[in-house]
Amino acid sequence: MNLSYPNERIRGLQDLVERVSKELPLPEGIGNAKTQYQRLQGNFSKTLPATSVSSTQNQAGHHNTTDARLGDRNFMNRTHSPDRENNMKSVSVLEYNRLVESEKSYKAQVQELTTRLSSFASKQLTTNNPNIADLSDRNRPTKLGEKFEQLYDNEWSEAFEYLKGIPMDEDQILKTLVDISQKAYEFCQDFAEQELTRLESHFIDVMTHIKWTCEESSGKKIDLLVHRNPEDKSAFVGLNRHMADARKACAIASVPALCEMFKGHVYREHFDKITLEPRLEKYVDRCLEYSFLMVVQDPPMYLEYPESGQKINTSLFKPFRQKGSVVQMCVWPCVCLHKDGPVVCKGYVLPK
Repeated sequence: MNLSYPNERIRGLQDLVERVSKELPLPEGIGNAKTQYQRLQGNFSKTLPATSVSSTQNQAGHHNTTDARLGDRNFMNRTHSPDRENNMKSVSVLEYNRLVESEKSYKAQVQELTTRLSSFASKQLTTNNPNIADLSDRNRPTKLGEKFEQLYDNEWSEAFEYLKGIPMDEDQILKTLVDISQKAYEFCQDFAEQELTRLESHFIDVMTHIKWTCEESSGKKIDLLVHRNPEDKSAFVGLNRHMADARKACAIASVPALCEMFKGHVYREHFDKITLEPRLEKYVDRCLEYSFLMVVQDPPMYLEYPESGQKINTSLFKPFRQKGSVVQMCVWPCVCLHKDGPVVCKGYVLPK
């Protein structure tokens, strides 16, 4: 049977059925027309679009239904295209949340590592490199240079006036004050070297002499002590630098004890005939404080004290009271960023 035009074919069979129902004569070979009609109508109703009661409504909505189906088919083709399926993966809500948390964790780790790398790079630049200053350090070399200049302008002048009223010769006053400054600086240099050695030794001792306080079942606390030298000899490589950094960060804590030690020993030994009146004592304390903060820098700052008879280096010193080319006496030291380094602030010399 030809099914190329199902609607027309069914209509032809309907005519045949009507002829059968009216007991009209049928064409030859169409004895089972009614059965064929019912079978064909049932088969094609499964494939044809659903129709409404009104044929007018069917015709009016035919184009809209066709366009909608074409649009849906195109959308489905795009949605299930091979490229889209390759780029999209279905994940559960729990898996999605886990991925989001993992991404946050990775970003935090990247940020932390970036910060550590930046800090390390900055440390590498500033370590033993005085040309790069740590602007967060209140006692960086430039600030110490400014404080040392203020010491000369203020405490030095007050001490000068005190000594002048003893009475004392002016040149002798100049020599006394610069000698106090130089002794304080040399004392701080020597102490700083010893202190750093003790810090390293103490740290090694703490790391190798292990002490643990524990509590026994009876409730009694006991201390367990074990000492072992490290098998890895590189365990303390770089310790000197770390101790120097730690000492520099806490240097101001040593100043009160340093002042007491200096006045109780060095000052008494060299200047025992000069009473430590408050104005003079304040000068001594400031000399010690600034000298110590300078010698704990990395590298240590340097105070230049020219000797009598040397030619005046005008790039380091200014003349005091009179002009000349040869040093008679150092009045105030020149502050250098480090030994043989650039000048932080110039000193003063009394020319011959």
